[in-house]
Amino acid sequence: MFDLHEPINVWVFFKGTVIQPYLFFWKGRQVKVDKINLVHTSRDDGSTVYHFSVSGGGNFYRLRFDLKNLKWFLEAVEESD
Repeated sequence: MFDLHEPINVWVFFKGTVIQPYLFFWKGRQVKVDKINLVHTSRDDGSTVYHFSVSGGGNFYRLRFDLKNLKWFLEAVEESD
């Protein structure tokens, strides 16, 4: 898995207070989230940050959503061969 910190655009579903990434755009391609493997939160400069470990297209991704700035980032990628 290699670490990144690239801004991305994400389509999400909101179900009550639950955020579910559905699709994100990275390097000119669309990546559909097949499965959300893990979700946890952390605090960064007084803001709540959501971290999502997701699978899509046989690869694994770590997404970050900052509630203060309402911005998404791709934090890490593990691509299958």
